[in-house]
Amino acid sequence: MQSISYKPEISLSPRERAIAQLVAQGLPNKCIAKNLNISHWTVATYVRRIFIKLGVCSRTAMIALLIQENLLWGTDK
Repeated sequence: MQSISYKPEISLSPRERAIAQLVAQGLPNKCIAKNLNISHWTVATYVRRIFIKLGVCSRTAMIALLIQENLLWGTDK
């Protein structure tokens, strides 16, 4: 009997996607915050939320998964 793997839909908000794109460019939280005119603590919160949504624990893993799923630079469905 074959097992069927369930792959949940990954959905990022526009702000989460913007932050992920800036992380992918190698920017630290303080630079992302300045770029988006928000607190670096807010950026850290968004990054943690993205980690939870994706089930990852590093910025590298986050970007790798988003690239693999073609979600980093693509448009929302």
